[in-house]
Amino acid sequence: MAITEGLVHAILGPEDIDGAMDLVVEAGWNQIAEDWRLMCQAGEAIVLREDNGIPGATALALPYPGGFGWISMVLVTSVLRRKGLATQLLNDRVAWLQARGLVPVLDATEAGEQVYLKAGFATGLRFTRWQGERTGAHAPQGDIRVASETDLHWIQALDAAVFHADRGDIILDFLYRPGSKCFVSNHSKTGFIIARQGLRATQFGPLVADTEEEAIQLLDAALSETDGPVFFDLLDTRSKLAAHVASLGFEKQRGFARMSLGQAPDFDGGGRTMIIAGPEYG
Repeated sequence: MAITEGLVHAILGPEDIDGAMDLVVEAGWNQIAEDWRLMCQAGEAIVLREDNGIPGATALALPYPGGFGWISMVLVTSVLRRKGLATQLLNDRVAWLQARGLVPVLDATEAGEQVYLKAGFATGLRFTRWQGERTGAHAPQGDIRVASETDLHWIQALDAAVFHADRGDIILDFLYRPGSKCFVSNHSKTGFIIARQGLRATQFGPLVADTEEEAIQLLDAALSETDGPVFFDLLDTRSKLAAHVASLGFEKQRGFARMSLGQAPDFDGGGRTMIIAGPEYG
């Protein structure tokens, strides 16, 4: 891997998290330090440190047991951009996953999609980040309740079924963070939504449900218990849910395309995936 002179290539460790968070702030993203800690435990992040030891660029590879892995958190500070660092970091993470027999997958912005297509990635599903606040949110309807400890096993199992990989440790981490909330469809065990703290807004996701009507009930329950701004990444094929959130005043922030370098699952979850965990997790 070619490295711009003066930058030190290393595995991102706990001592780098504060600097990595500075990159998140600069980019206007929504991850918190707890995300970096989790991602570095579950996968491997690399960092390019400047000569003062401060992280100038990062990238993450997150392996999953379903035969694929995620690439995300490709961040470069403004003064180091246009030097090819993002491409170098991406290629490094692709090679790391492929060396382990895993298909690289990532969630690309609309601009990034064109770059990744040229690199051989193929486009799969599309989703949009929505943003807004709970102002005007409907009172929750239907048989929805707050999750309890007895729900953890089936929540993990349902997520694994729709995501095509067991990421139970990540789901548990989300659930046990301070301020996190989880709502489930009572009795049926067919749907859940997780809300967790983010840097700029509460992050909703995943949201899994058998139908969009059930998803609307779960989303309304989460909104009814959330103050301040909210972000979530909604599949573009979920038109009823999109119309509902638009009626609540939510607006589209940006679009994404899920892309893979090789054969990967469709990630639609048989129509049950409504809102993803986030582009950094899939």
